[in-house]
Amino acid sequence: MLINTVHDYRRAIRYGKFAWPGGYPLYFICDDGGALCCDCARKERRNVLSSIARNVRDGWRIVAQDVNYEDNDLFCDHCGEQIESAYGMVSSAD
Repeated sequence: MLINTVHDYRRAIRYGKFAWPGGYPLYFICDDGGALCCDCARKERRNVLSSIARNVRDGWRIVAQDVNYEDNDLFCDHCGEQIESAYGMVSSAD
């Protein structure tokens, strides 16, 4: 989902952490290519809303929401937590 307006952002936040149907894990993509987990996108809403409303390219402007299908190495650029993947293989230590 592309996010061009404050309304788009608010609609995406209402979806929650998982896509429906399917339950796939969602995350946000910022204008600088960074990834934000859903929790950080919600917690930092003042920065995000300000950047979207003023069309500021400062790393807080969210431009899209997407599903993380297979990237086990996707981490939130704000909190550093791993963003869950739907199908990514979890490597096990032998």
